[in-house]
Amino acid sequence: MEQQILPEDYCDTLGELFNIGMGKAACSLSEMLNDEIILTVPKLDSMTYSDAMQLFGASKDLNVDAVEQKFYGDFAGSALLFFRGDSSKELVKRILGVDVDCEELTGLEQETLVEVGNIILNACFGCIADVLDCQLESEVPIIACGNIHDVLSIERMKFGETPVVLTLSMTFSLPNKLIQGQISLLMTTASVNNLVKELERYIQLYV
Repeated sequence: MEQQILPEDYCDTLGELFNIGMGKAACSLSEMLNDEIILTVPKLDSMTYSDAMQLFGASKDLNVDAVEQKFYGDFAGSALLFFRGDSSKELVKRILGVDVDCEELTGLEQETLVEVGNIILNACFGCIADVLDCQLESEVPIIACGNIHDVLSIERMKFGETPVVLTLSMTFSLPNKLIQGQISLLMTTASVNNLVKELERYIQLYV
């Protein structure tokens, strides 16, 4: 792919699939919280890894709490769901019904955030696999906390080549609270090319 970036119509299609998955995840989280969750329509952008790092450069001192899940099958990569500011602590507080005042999440709080990530990421990838009729498997998610550049480090995630980054931005609206989250997918060029083939087949058949 030229410049390793998805064409706009492919971004729109993939964004719609994530939107469906996020809707399913919102229903599951609403049951967990016993409260209504409203999501903004996710916006998906694609960029090279260097451009992504420049984008995050303005927030180089930003610390995030992220849930990382590797996926593989007809295409593969690493997905990270991360929350900005105190959003992760607010979400965990609402689920556990306790105050989360410390800077770092405790073991139970990390487990709770991983479960939230598991719900959201599995709903998204399950929707993509079903609609595109492709094979996707995922590993057990893990927590990744710290500086955003360290969390998104290709050295930490052991990528053998510079990946393409797909970013999906959305917000959770809870009563009197706004929780900001973002999903970033890091994929090799080969995997992105495989994803493009699946999207092309879907678009030709159904769009």
